[in-house]
Amino acid sequence: MNFDMVQVEETPYLYEERTCGMDPKDISAAMGDVFHSVMAFMKAHGIAPAGQAMSVYYTYDPDKMTFRAGFSVLPEDLAKAEGTVKADVTPAGKVLSFVHTGPYSELRNSYGEMMTYAEQNGLKIRAPAWEVYVNDPATVPEEELRTDVFVSLA
Repeated sequence: MNFDMVQVEETPYLYEERTCGMDPKDISAAMGDVFHSVMAFMKAHGIAPAGQAMSVYYTYDPDKMTFRAGFSVLPEDLAKAEGTVKADVTPAGKVLSFVHTGPYSELRNSYGEMMTYAEQNGLKIRAPAWEVYVNDPATVPEEELRTDVFVSLA
């Protein structure tokens, strides 16, 4: 797996936050529910996605996962957030990036490799980390799913 240091611009996004167990099936169900909910909100408010689905992580807990799932939008659409749908931006700056190809349930293995890489290279990571889901699991075989991962550096 290749790890790259890249400079990124901030990405505005609309999201809902959820917490679930660490079982991949629980995560998949929770994320699916959130993506549908946020997309329904966006359609009802005339907001088009500006990119792919994404999830953002600010905390780590070995027993549960708390995430923000949603879609990148144009900056002017951030003000339309209301109710359970919130608005934020991913940070601009230098991040550690890698591409995970394959089932979402195996992302944790790629994160493990990334943590080893960071440690071996004296990199300190911090929140947030975010994932961009490049293709659609409804139309792409699981082994071909691509997730672009970005991890903030301290």
